[in-house]
Amino acid sequence: MGITSDMVGSLCGEGCHFVWRSTVVMENSHAFGWSRAGPHRGCLGETTCFFKVGCFSNDPPFNNTEGALPLDPSFIQTTFHLYTRHNRDISQNLAISNITSITRSHFNAHLPIKIIIHGFVQNGRVEWIRNMARQILHKEDTNVIAVDWGKGAGFPYLQAAANTRVVGAEIAAFISFLHTTSATSHNQYHLIGHSLGAHVAGTTGQRVTGLERITGLDPAEPNFKGASIEARLDPTDAVFVDVIHTDGTEFNEISGYGMLDPLGHADFYPNGGVNQPGCPSDDWFGLIRSAYDNGVEATEDTLSCSHSRSIYLFIESINSVCQFTAFRCDRESFQNGECVHCSDEKCPSMGYHLDKSSRGTFYLNTSPSKPFCGYTYYVTVHFGHPMSPTRGTLNIRLLGLSGMSSYFQMESGNTRFQRNTTSTTKFVSRLYLGRLLQVQMHYNSASGWFSWGSRATISIGFVAVTSSHLESTLHSCGYNQVVGKSDVGFSAGSYTSLADCPSRVAQTYAV
Repeated sequence: MGITSDMVGSLCGEGCHFVWRSTVVMENSHAFGWSRAGPHRGCLGETTCFFKVGCFSNDPPFNNTEGALPLDPSFIQTTFHLYTRHNRDISQNLAISNITSITRSHFNAHLPIKIIIHGFVQNGRVEWIRNMARQILHKEDTNVIAVDWGKGAGFPYLQAAANTRVVGAEIAAFISFLHTTSATSHNQYHLIGHSLGAHVAGTTGQRVTGLERITGLDPAEPNFKGASIEARLDPTDAVFVDVIHTDGTEFNEISGYGMLDPLGHADFYPNGGVNQPGCPSDDWFGLIRSAYDNGVEATEDTLSCSHSRSIYLFIESINSVCQFTAFRCDRESFQNGECVHCSDEKCPSMGYHLDKSSRGTFYLNTSPSKPFCGYTYYVTVHFGHPMSPTRGTLNIRLLGLSGMSSYFQMESGNTRFQRNTTSTTKFVSRLYLGRLLQVQMHYNSASGWFSWGSRATISIGFVAVTSSHLESTLHSCGYNQVVGKSDVGFSAGSYTSLADCPSRVAQTYAV
């Protein structure tokens, strides 16, 4: 509950302009109390104070929520739920200032402490939190604490954004309580926050100096983009801060919930950090189509697909044999398929096992569905002659010493495949292929009113495949081989470019 008047001087100093909580709107005052109609808003320059967690102003740098002030902790009712190897499925409640709740639980002060924090319109009992806890406990013996601030994380969004400050302060108080009663040290703590939860973790880190690590999973963009570092997650909030960005398009109410700007010591951008593969298109048409195809209840998954992908990438990284190898790069180079080498430095592995010495911005590709981790290949085809301009799909698969990939596609799109031009596509293989031996492909021309019954073919002048994981390439001279509906193979050769290929009549390599 809010502090009483005799606490004001000791917590906030004299002369503060306070905003007191009410269940009705006080229309004759500059301060508006909480109501179901909207957030608790006050004029800039106002302050609200609470017992144990202190005072909160909406003055700069905390003017990012349009005057909304945090709600009383007694309304939010933040709770802490412990999972250990002794209770993987049923949590134990831990309470600030209740030593018995600690001593009678399975909490072990000698083990690492992972604190998971949910975001907007969620709670501490959602399945992804329980799954993350299970995966962490499968990997190592540790304390996993799920924070539930669901009553303060609901609509309206502005109020939830403002509440992050109080929740962060409560977690800081909880850590201080554990430090005092159980002699934990700050280097035991790893905070993992999604969306608004990432900024909650940032607030905690501002209040507790020396936290070992904070992982931000697609930190929320609305009302935090461009905000001061005091109001959002930033590298000063822990000894090491790493961030995974998955929904960084410009916010437009149905997409772009995550922030694209780098916020940590190491920032990772799977698939460029936007529009994750396998997610519906981030527009109103995609939303309506999803509701029609899958039902209205599934629309929520459509809205949050890219935003939530950061969660599932992180969970997969905990126990996966496959590593999410990422490459130091910039956005333009990544989009051009140039981020495929580690140079002289070790490439970091995004996720749970990230080397905490990593610094910079890193890019990587993932699969469109689980398992997301894989091995990325870029395939470049130079079309030969003779061939007529054609629209269609080139179906490709790769053969290596360790196996063969599934088919993937190179689409002509709105343009056409035509001679003496080059097209490139990328593919994430879930299977480790080993050294590449051959590229196999067949072609299906697009059908239409003017091409019905057409049996168009293409001509291959040269094929190059680059593997980001093996840092090796396959080159093959096509010798203008014609490719139609049957697979044709192009084996690895010693020539590294089309110009090196000798002139000779095309040979047939039917598979």
